[in-house]
Amino acid sequence: MKKVLLLAVVGGMISFTSCKKETNEKMANDVEQTTENAGDAISDAASDLAEGADAVFEDTKALVTDAPQLENAELQEWANKLHDEAVKAKASATAGNADEMNEAIANITSLSESLVNFKDNAEYAKAEAYYNEIKAELEQL
Repeated sequence: MKKVLLLAVVGGMISFTSCKKETNEKMANDVEQTTENAGDAISDAASDLAEGADAVFEDTKALVTDAPQLENAELQEWANKLHDEAVKAKASATAGNADEMNEAIANITSLSESLVNFKDNAEYAKAEAYYNEIKAELEQL
């Protein structure tokens, strides 16, 4: 009887430890698979977010008046920078990103202050009119 009882106890221990080992391996595989799935989901979400931000930027770019064509290269560069900052301001306002919008508006303010440097240029009035047009568009935000 002692041998039967001992045999039953040893058999139970062996089956218990082998089941526990299989459970641990299965759990480790499940954790690894879940981690991979979560990583893929995060990567997909980030990609979708980036595509959405690009789409908002392109849509907003179409809403901002294009920079005029100016003969003076420096003044043309100024107008292009103003256009880019206006697009950033509108896109960030649409996306609800206040920090980026404030930064773009600060850059626009700096550009408006630098416009005085071109006051002697023949195309100054054209650039100033463009600035006023952009300013009016941004005030509608």
